[in-house]
Formats: sequence, C-alpha cells, structure tokens
Amino acid sequence: MWARRIFWVIVAAVAVYAAYLSRAQFLLWHADAEGAARLLPPYHGMGYFLRYAFVHFWLSRVMAFIVAGGFFAGAKWLNARRGEMLFEKEELYFLAIGIFVSGHPAWIFYLAIVFSAYLLATLIGALVYGVHARISFYYFWLPCAVLTVALSTYLHGYTWYANLLI
Repeated sequence: MWARRIFWVIVAAVAVYAAYLSRAQFLLWHADAEGAARLLPPYHGMGYFLRYAFVHFWLSRVMAFIVAGGFFAGAKWLNARRGEMLFEKEELYFLAIGIFVSGHPAWIFYLAIVFSAYLLATLIGALVYGVHARISFYYFWLPCAVLTVALSTYLHGYTWYANLLI
C-alpha cells in the first residue's frame, strides 16, 4: 500500500535527519578543544553524549512515533469493530503521518485542529445538504498536519507551549 510506504519513508527521513544532527553535534563538541570536547571520551563516557543526543534530537520524535502508533492501532481496531465503515485503508496511515510529522507536543494541537475542522465541515454540510450528509476525515488528515507544523513554529514563542516541550 502506497500510504504505508510513504509513512515509513517519512519515519526513515526523520531518523536520518536526527542521526545527522547527532553527528554534527558530536563533531562540533569534538572541535572545541577547550570546552565542549571535555564532555566527550576520554574525559567522559560516551553515555553522556548519547543521552544528550537522544533527549535533544530523538526523544520528541520517538514520543510522536509512539503516539502515532497508538492512534493507528486504536483507529484500526475501531474500524475493524465497525465493519471497515469508519476509515479507508490509507486513512489510518494519514492519521499516523499527521501525528508523527506534527511531533511532540504539537500532535495534541493537530488532533484538536482536525476535529475542529471536521466539526465545522460537518455543520456546513448539514446546513447545505441536510442532516444525513456524511463527510469523511479522508481530506482533513494531511492538510491539518501542514497547518499544525506551520502553527507550531509560531507557538514556540509562548511560555505555555514551551512548558509542554521536553
């Protein structure tokens, strides 16, 4: 399925980027002979750098991956329980992509934006087409992820948002 491949390509691209940032941080510290180089072996164990790199470059994405996996599994279970009526097959991957790309803690805002946009579309659909109109989440997952990523850059300036960061 193409949506699954895209999800795993995005996960791999983010992992490669985090590995690149980790390597760049190591090289930056290694080049600073007077200061930061003392945080690397042989002065300190490699564990300090690995913890630093994990917390600064990997942790928020790992958390977003776990949350995306949880929502994917929950939506898949709910969809199977309802006879495959709720979501299309690729829609589950769109949900996971949206959560993963949004990152932590922006996935919270991502879900709020998706459900708000869906509620608004449902209200408009009910007014225009009647109360029996059915609107799918299919076209909401990815555009709302783009909106969330754009807004999260803006939200980093607020203290309450910074408190949610790891």
